[in-house]
Amino acid sequence: MFRREEVERILDQARRMDSGLEMFGASKHQYKLNPPVNLPFVRAIEEEYRFRFPEDYVQFITEIGDGGAGPGYGLFSFGFYRTASKSAREARMRDSYLCGLSRDPRLLPLELDDLEDFCVLEEKYKQNPDKYFAAGSYHQNNHIPYGFFHLGTYGCARDYGLITAGEKRGQVLIYGIEGAFEQEADSFRAFYQEWLDCILDTERFQKELKQKRRI
Repeated sequence: MFRREEVERILDQARRMDSGLEMFGASKHQYKLNPPVNLPFVRAIEEEYRFRFPEDYVQFITEIGDGGAGPGYGLFSFGFYRTASKSAREARMRDSYLCGLSRDPRLLPLELDDLEDFCVLEEKYKQNPDKYFAAGSYHQNNHIPYGFFHLGTYGCARDYGLITAGEKRGQVLIYGIEGAFEQEADSFRAFYQEWLDCILDTERFQKELKQKRRI
């Protein structure tokens, strides 16, 4: 379980070390969390669209912060789904996306012969081939896989998110526009804690910051 005061302490440490917001993504999230979203709202969305988030993610957005500081450009806000759609088309797309969270993405292992099609480097693949997948089911008329909830982005068409259905439910995977998945963590908690641990490793953090300044 995350504790808000501990997370805030770590983020405050990051702000002091990186006061110029020079680390990747920091200028976007500024090491700040959004206010938590209320639990009844989350449960109502889950009930309406017949899926269930892992409890570690629910605890985070309802007790720690609903988006903001996090890996890449930061965490997206789930509270976005309380806002009104800008058009009928956006409303349909949003509804279709949420409906799809209950469906198994049917992740299929990537083979060596698949790498070129999915723009996966062979060198990286051979280090751990078991962490690379392709989705076997997609929403109609787009390339968004079922059962994948977007948590945030690293940019360059590489998003990270939660698997919300199927045997890998609860895991965090990176999804590229070419269609390949790369397993990043076994749970949201492990994924976010790893990012916090990078801040807590002050020697490494400051070394990376110095490298940024030399670029």
